[in-house]
Amino acid sequence: METSHDDDSLVNFADDQDDDLDIAPNPDRFRDAVLYGTDWTVRTLLQQIEQGNIDLSPNFQRRDAWSSRNKARFIESVALQLPIPQIVLAERKEQRGTYIVLDGKQRLLTLAQFAGGFSNDHSLWSESAKVGPLRLSGLKVLPDLNGKTYQDVVDRAELGQFRTQFDNHTIRSALIRNWPDEDYLYEVFIRLNTGSARLSPQELRQAMKPGPFTEFLSVRSGDSSVLQKILGLTAPDFRMRDVDLLLRLIAFQTRLPRYKGNLKPFLDDTQRHLNASWSDEQNNVVALVDRIEDGLEFLIKCFGSPREVGRRWDDKRFDGPINRAVLDVQIASAFDPNVRRAVASGALDLRAAYIDLSESDLDFGQAISVTTKSITAIRCRYQSWQRALEKAVGASIQMPVLPNA
Repeated sequence: METSHDDDSLVNFADDQDDDLDIAPNPDRFRDAVLYGTDWTVRTLLQQIEQGNIDLSPNFQRRDAWSSRNKARFIESVALQLPIPQIVLAERKEQRGTYIVLDGKQRLLTLAQFAGGFSNDHSLWSESAKVGPLRLSGLKVLPDLNGKTYQDVVDRAELGQFRTQFDNHTIRSALIRNWPDEDYLYEVFIRLNTGSARLSPQELRQAMKPGPFTEFLSVRSGDSSVLQKILGLTAPDFRMRDVDLLLRLIAFQTRLPRYKGNLKPFLDDTQRHLNASWSDEQNNVVALVDRIEDGLEFLIKCFGSPREVGRRWDDKRFDGPINRAVLDVQIASAFDPNVRRAVASGALDLRAAYIDLSESDLDFGQAISVTTKSITAIRCRYQSWQRALEKAVGASIQMPVLPNA
């Protein structure tokens, strides 16, 4: 499994335990899919990437997780022909012979950064050209490769053995064909990562639902300094949980009445809808994200720290991981002009109001912790927060239209 790039990496969402996939048990769906293994050489894998058959989009490079040291050690392991964990690919239904990466993106990206030969019109070229080829360092078993790029290895006859070992090393690849539906791939994706931190399915959603809105989500979330501050990041998250959060905030602000009680299909449908209608919706969505970023800045000022925004108040302190259910209602109130005026005049302490609600309203606490995605829980937390603010402000507070119970 891929590992994080530094200690500032995003801690999993606090409400992940309630964010399961709700896939109906059906053993037949697993029997229908065809799963087989193949041993591809490194050079074959690189050719597949260069030809666009394995998609490593430029946006994924911005979410590069491994340090230069880890990349160099991985390349050294390949050159030593040590066993490499398998990669898992799913063949696209609409184009045979092209693949979605379910597990192994960082390994493939590192191989491409070191030894990929990209044409000038390749989608990866512009990002690759910015950083230049990977130059190895810190190697102890193969110190002759320190300071070398792949081209250096090619140009030096005495390093020919290392090139041969590198290019011809085989990596086990598990290929999935004839998969029944997207839920099957989500199930495989989550199970692949069961031994590590629980993951958002957004990384797979980005691959499964390409389009202009998908591109916008990746770029805008990666460029959002305030979103990164809220999440405790210093760079775009390599597992795309910042993308997940931005998609959710957009969906809850624009399509909440359509929510049926299952989060994954609701977010799937929102991403699909906005990709299809981007020419009509782009200006509205961009304006909404501007408001979301402004609202997050407002919340940081109100709470005094980005690490307190969107967190549960429990046992006289704020939790560490972000709770999306909390942030949903907080950002909605940050849009309301009566809340803004009351905060500006000193009539409302938003942080104190939130702590008071958390300590005094058991139903609100349940709706942001025990179960968060049910329609009942969503209605409860929005309405509880709205009532608390209206009591404090003495004026009506606008919230999104809620789904029917």
